[in-house]
Amino acid sequence: MKKLLLLFLIISFCSQSCETNNNYIPDVYVQFQIPLTEIGGIGQAIYTNDNYGVKGIIIYHEGFNNYLAFDRACSYAPQENCEKVELDDILSPSFLVDSCCGSTFFLSDGTPTGGPASLPIKQYHTSTDGSYLYISN
Repeated sequence: MKKLLLLFLIISFCSQSCETNNNYIPDVYVQFQIPLTEIGGIGQAIYTNDNYGVKGIIIYHEGFNNYLAFDRACSYAPQENCEKVELDDILSPSFLVDSCCGSTFFLSDGTPTGGPASLPIKQYHTSTDGSYLYISN
């Protein structure tokens, strides 16, 4: 009887600790290019339309030939429709903000800086040939 109770407790503990993480941003295929002239100068950023990534992508021109691309899906409950990150300031951005849950993220690497999100937002690989920016995963 004690062995049965112990087995029940172990199974119960494992089933609770092995729950799925609802804060996981799904993996989707991303591969597209955009003319560099559409992005703007250093310190500027643009939004892509929603058919790239999970909820669209933010492209940030961080420095000379250095571009960052982040999915707009917030890492806190990304399955919710309202969970979508935006730039804190369209002209001079420094953070990404989700107005739904209140999470904020560093624009330099997507790590959370406040709010309930504990995971970084998804970042995509970028490369350039001098005319186009290529975004992929």
